[in-house]
Amino acid sequence: MKILIVNGSPRKTGNCSFVIEKLKNKYSDDDITILNLNEMNAKGCQSCYACKDNNSFCVVKDDLQNHLKEIIDYDLIILLTPNYYGLMSAQMKLFLDRWFCLKNNKRITKFTGKTKLFLIVTQGAPNRDHGKKITDWCKHFAESFGLKFYGYIFPGCQRESTDFVKLKYDDLSMSLNMFI
Repeated sequence: MKILIVNGSPRKTGNCSFVIEKLKNKYSDDDITILNLNEMNAKGCQSCYACKDNNSFCVVKDDLQNHLKEIIDYDLIILLTPNYYGLMSAQMKLFLDRWFCLKNNKRITKFTGKTKLFLIVTQGAPNRDHGKKITDWCKHFAESFGLKFYGYIFPGCQRESTDFVKLKYDDLSMSLNMFI
């Protein structure tokens, strides 16, 4: 199984990073690529339409360009983002905006139908409903590309501690196993 894990958190030792380390151990024998978006030189979609006009991939020259060409080959894409005011991080939104090139000039997805998208949201708010807007938007987004989607929210995460994520990781792992 070919897996892409995308970290949309700017924090190197936060809750999202803890989950990524656990996932690396879980899938150690598989082909895993990890993108730490905050460490990448990435630009937003330039709305140049070169991808549509040439029926190609994104032409913006940055650290995301080659990853966008390869993304349709993954079996599982795991996105991790903190919840900022009921929305995903700016880093994650920028990354997903660049998916514009992942539909052809007739707006048909370039994904083959085998890819699944699993979204993980960490948030300080104790109520899971606070992250519902993110998962609802991302579900609609994923389905527009023909991807099977599942969203998981970690409520009650504290900035200075990964204790709650440690406590609930087995639940996430079980949800992920059932999804794939």
